[in-house]
Amino acid sequence: MVAFLFALLVSISANAYVVIGHDFEPYYFKSGSEGIQGACYEIIQKLCQMEKIHCKFKLAPFRKFLTMLKDGDADIGCPLAESPQRHSVYYFSEKIFATRYAFFGAPEYVNKIKTYDDLKGLGVGVMSPSLTEVSLLKAQEYADRKIKIHPEVNTDVSLRKANTKKYALTYVNRDVANAWIKKNRSRMIEVKSLGEDVGYSLIFSKKSISQQRFEKMQAHLQNLFQSKELASICEKYNLTLIPVVPDQK
Repeated sequence: MVAFLFALLVSISANAYVVIGHDFEPYYFKSGSEGIQGACYEIIQKLCQMEKIHCKFKLAPFRKFLTMLKDGDADIGCPLAESPQRHSVYYFSEKIFATRYAFFGAPEYVNKIKTYDDLKGLGVGVMSPSLTEVSLLKAQEYADRKIKIHPEVNTDVSLRKANTKKYALTYVNRDVANAWIKKNRSRMIEVKSLGEDVGYSLIFSKKSISQQRFEKMQAHLQNLFQSKELASICEKYNLTLIPVVPDQK
């Protein structure tokens, strides 16, 4: 009997996916006794149900999140923006979330900013390393390299320091900033005229997920889009859905 139970546990473990995300509300986050929540969590939960496989949901700092997926210690992650380097180690789903990298700060700073020239001499916090930081470096060029960039370990630190005016602005995902501002009753507002549009995807580890299984997941995502379930989840978390385009191959 003991041997049977052990074999059963091993079988269940072998057929389970490890899902990893970083603390990035409203996409994926942990909220007290309620556990992991967010749009990514709900979408992947539905994919696991459609795939009829058990999924273990975990939270990790951003760098560990990337490493676990790269090494095959996790199977599915969310959210992430694409880059050529990232494509070498992860499968990217069709873009699901339409969002934006944007500057946020106290009104007394933001209301004076109309162009990138107005950023000259200002301190700006950003999570590093990240594609948000890469985007900020582009903005740095538009401001004659006169933005004072402050690299931070995560977006929460950057938001908190901008909120207490340790520096003038933070450069961060717009949806994450808006969720943080609402939660913390912050006075910070967005610099509306500047920033960069970006799309976020689910990602799958090339170490642990086969091309065939990835394509099945893509098909499941298309079904969730057609059934309006993706739209419902995005609406719940005040996120903007990008239509999932069917594979034309």
